[in-house]
Amino acid sequence: MTARLTSADVAVVGAGPTGCVMARRLAEAGADVLLLEAGAHAASPRAGLLDVGPESLVVTRHPARLGDAQLDLPRGHTLGGSGAVNGGYCVAARPADLATWGPGWQRRYEAGLARAAERLRPTLVPMSPVAARVAAAFPGRASAVPQARRGARRVTAFDAWDPPGAGARVRTGARVARLHWAGGEVGGRCDGVVLEPARPEPARPEEGSARIARESGAPNPLVDEARGDDEVITARHVILCAGTIGTTSILRNSGLGESTGHPVGHRVQEHPEVLLDLPVGFAAGTDFGVGDPAVLPPLLSHVVRLELADRAGPAGEAPEVELRPYSVPMHEVIPGAAPMPLHLGISLMNTVGFGRIDPDGTVVLPDDPRDAEALRAAAVAVADRLGLDTAVPVRSTSHHLSGAARIGEVVDDSGRVLGVDGLRVADASVLPTLPRCGPYYTVLAVAETLAADMAAERPW
Repeated sequence: MTARLTSADVAVVGAGPTGCVMARRLAEAGADVLLLEAGAHAASPRAGLLDVGPESLVVTRHPARLGDAQLDLPRGHTLGGSGAVNGGYCVAARPADLATWGPGWQRRYEAGLARAAERLRPTLVPMSPVAARVAAAFPGRASAVPQARRGARRVTAFDAWDPPGAGARVRTGARVARLHWAGGEVGGRCDGVVLEPARPEPARPEEGSARIARESGAPNPLVDEARGDDEVITARHVILCAGTIGTTSILRNSGLGESTGHPVGHRVQEHPEVLLDLPVGFAAGTDFGVGDPAVLPPLLSHVVRLELADRAGPAGEAPEVELRPYSVPMHEVIPGAAPMPLHLGISLMNTVGFGRIDPDGTVVLPDDPRDAEALRAAAVAVADRLGLDTAVPVRSTSHHLSGAARIGEVVDDSGRVLGVDGLRVADASVLPTLPRCGPYYTVLAVAETLAADMAAERPW
């Protein structure tokens, strides 16, 4: 069969947070931009909803290992990406987090963050009773968590940056299988992408995503679903914004890896988390029911940051943990999730361990014994301060995976893949180090920075 051709100046792969930024800014600069999103279902606009449950049609699940445990990692598979299914927490990196990123990054980051704030305009929410109880036990350590929401409505990057409003074309249901190489020379010049053959999307079930979207009156903004077999998108420039796991898969499927001098999928970072069960009545007088079905409570209004000064490492840096007093049990905001207790999350924010993404796509999460011991010690100390039982905490992860195509190792300071023409990466894969906060705001700031670099060049 002869492949069909579609052309653009710039093909942006992935309509998650960074893809929306890149598509908007490059379209504003005059490029003909085609934004490709693999998902074909719209996420619910309800703020606070985490549509990552077993019936969700707006996530893709990736296999992972954490020590001996097997788990899956849901990632957003819709316009807005994971920002359409997570909390949308907007916490900026601190200057110390950027110290190893290289010359000029502090200034570039601040400029990108300012541009991101203008579009997203995150807001603060009242402190939850659970957060108030935890904060009282650690005076002066609580910080508010700005959120991408307007009242009861979530604000995704697709909403805030509105790529179609700047003239970008959007295709959904467009799964990129691999990059297209000019002349068939792997690692030479990338001149487009090859889509997977189209396949029918499952119909929405009566429960789960479909029910929630219908109840909330969610619009369906999807545009022009992908068509046919063996379709090639030709482009002068391709920008991968498919997330750490998705971008790693595309790069490897296209022949890039250690053999071409690109250590893709190596030394990934994550914020490990353990969960402590909180007893019924921990925050007295609080009704943990959702209540009004149109309004969900913010899952996390504040965090508490602590340093374990007595466990400073050889370099003198003490482990830093973030306490996450979740306002309701997770099943209250995850459709289809099994009932579970109210949890207090404890996450290590300056880890020493690294993980990897295996060739078969399995994510091997970092599992360094030094990090595990720091979390164990933190859990004991926090449980003691709060008067909790010293039960073994449940190991988990923050879903903050980054660093699979780092600046300086796989891409340069402007996101260009080293030694390859026409190809850039602009998602969490490029972060040189993971900041001591959730990375959502940081990846938006970095995308704004990389978009400004490319717009200034106008290479199309």
